[in-house]
Amino acid sequence: MQNRWIILLAVFFCGGLLYADANVLINSGFENGTSDWLDRNCSIETVSSPVHSGSSAGRTFDRTDTWQGIRQSMMDKMVVGQTYQISGWVRLENAASATVKLTVEKTDGSGTTYPFSRDAAVTNSAWVQISGVYTLNVSGTLTGLYVYFEGPPSGVSFFVDDVSVYGPTPPPVTTTTHVDPGIRHQTIEGIGAAGGWYGGWLTAHPQKAALYNLLFHDLGLDIYRIRNTYGIDTNNMSTDDEIITQAQAALGRPLKVMISSWSPQASLKSNGSTVAGTLAKNVSGQYRYADFAQWWLDSLNAYAALGITAEYINMQNEADYLATWDSCKFTPAETADYAGYNLAFAALADLAGSMPGAPKLLAPETVGFGSSKAYINALIDKTPLYAYAHHLYGDGSGANPDGYILGMTNYAAAYNDKPRMQTEYSSDNAYFTDAINLALLMHNSLVYESAAAYVYWDLFWETPGGLISLEWPWNPDAGYSIRPVYYAFKHYSAFIDADWQRAAASTVSPQLRTSAYISPDNRKLSVIFVNPGYSEVQTTVSFSNVSILGGQLYRTSETENCVLVGSFSPAASLVAPARSIITLSLDIEPPIDRCADVQSYGYRLPADLNGDCRVNLPDLILLSEQWLWPDPIAMAPNHSPDLVADSQIDLADFAGLCIQWLACNDPEDPSCTW
Repeated sequence: MQNRWIILLAVFFCGGLLYADANVLINSGFENGTSDWLDRNCSIETVSSPVHSGSSAGRTFDRTDTWQGIRQSMMDKMVVGQTYQISGWVRLENAASATVKLTVEKTDGSGTTYPFSRDAAVTNSAWVQISGVYTLNVSGTLTGLYVYFEGPPSGVSFFVDDVSVYGPTPPPVTTTTHVDPGIRHQTIEGIGAAGGWYGGWLTAHPQKAALYNLLFHDLGLDIYRIRNTYGIDTNNMSTDDEIITQAQAALGRPLKVMISSWSPQASLKSNGSTVAGTLAKNVSGQYRYADFAQWWLDSLNAYAALGITAEYINMQNEADYLATWDSCKFTPAETADYAGYNLAFAALADLAGSMPGAPKLLAPETVGFGSSKAYINALIDKTPLYAYAHHLYGDGSGANPDGYILGMTNYAAAYNDKPRMQTEYSSDNAYFTDAINLALLMHNSLVYESAAAYVYWDLFWETPGGLISLEWPWNPDAGYSIRPVYYAFKHYSAFIDADWQRAAASTVSPQLRTSAYISPDNRKLSVIFVNPGYSEVQTTVSFSNVSILGGQLYRTSETENCVLVGSFSPAASLVAPARSIITLSLDIEPPIDRCADVQSYGYRLPADLNGDCRVNLPDLILLSEQWLWPDPIAMAPNHSPDLVADSQIDLADFAGLCIQWLACNDPEDPSCTW
């Protein structure tokens, strides 16, 4: 009996250690590509040979200094005060021998230090293990923590595999969250995605009916971005028409269309090609701005003839980038070699502004928000400009979404006179880490930049790209695959619609990112949580200036794809598993404490014609002004005096007003009777 108790205690004790201790480093063998790994000012990739074990290893190359290599962030993975065994296998590629170091970089209240470093002599003929023991101690607040490999001379490439940071896993985090729809931020234009290429694959796909439902209905897209191929590819225009028609049928509502130009037709280009170049010059040596603007106007009319009306137009996709595909470079102002974006935009604004139902002009849709500044500052007149548009390629890495935060915050402060719209970005999409990174990037764009729109690049693409990857459509067995990023994107796109507003939301723990969005009728509230950390977070959620009537909780994790996991109760704690995304879709009833709330929430008295929460003499005057009129009208913001809805102002309407005479429903007046 005694031996049995000893065995049980040993199993319990050892089992507890096994549960608590693990390799907290992610993708240690590079089996998920370079997911979770970052470079240190060099290039990284995965290779299938040589490998230490498994099918892949990491390769570090394009190194110009000894400190450059490959790293992984250990923030939220390691526990302060705990000890870890750190190790990894390394091998050189293009040198017979060199020293490779395994290092920890830590940034806290004492600055940036390197408290752990081990090295080994490494060759290109065998794998060598580097290892050591490290205890994480922190002074003040920990803001950065990396494990990385470095050391060989400039130009030497090396391989890394089977990296381990073995020790205690982080304990659950307990925190609080507060949401206050009484504080409002930007109005959302919409969440969208682009179909610039491979549209023919979608329209020819044998499972296109299911795809239209997945791509548009299930995602709840508000904006669809297409290429302007007028005079370049008429088949593409017809394909766009079919996709938009089917998309709107799947949605059951209109879809906002954004049209961007990659290049005007070749006859307008300096090199006679849609690839690269700039605008052509006329016989007088002047750039053909007017002809370019006319091409745009003709294209909008041609799209309108197909039934495609542009809500937004971007004059030139990535005007700051001379690409090897359809492109047209503009510099902010004219030079001898390149047309000026400012002059081209002025010509387009003059022409497009004269159109009936003119589209909203966006600019400058540069590679990144950083490079957009010179283009914005060079604009001659910003009055016709509706919003600033940009991409995110030049401002950071999708593998490090928080690296954008400072730039986004500064950009929002500097260009706060118009809405800001992120109109194209995509990064890796193959792994669950990519989904977490996309959710973080969307959160940062909407919260720190206060972006009015977020438009993903490849809604559908050739395998393995896109939110949904398409296989060969002319194969009768052609299929498709839904990528992990699809579900992260859905947490925003399916639960935020055009004209919603971002509301105030915050969580005490920085590990849990929180944002909230409220519908125009103040009846729906979506609260989105992203937990990118490696420990579970438990939070209570409190609300101000709103009453929660009920709601549902949707979750994405390593094993869940934006699934409904139950109802939400404000009285219960919300649990966000490690590396998860959660959306609360809530039905709400806002408090009514002002006369303006009574009107906006739909509780206006029928006979309160002028909207002052009282039925009295001003309302009688409004009724008498249209006495015996046929087809009465309501002068906004007044209600129509046709209280009985018979298209005539007469005694019946007067009686309706008399029934409510001196009624009052002003929440700010305690003497009012509702």
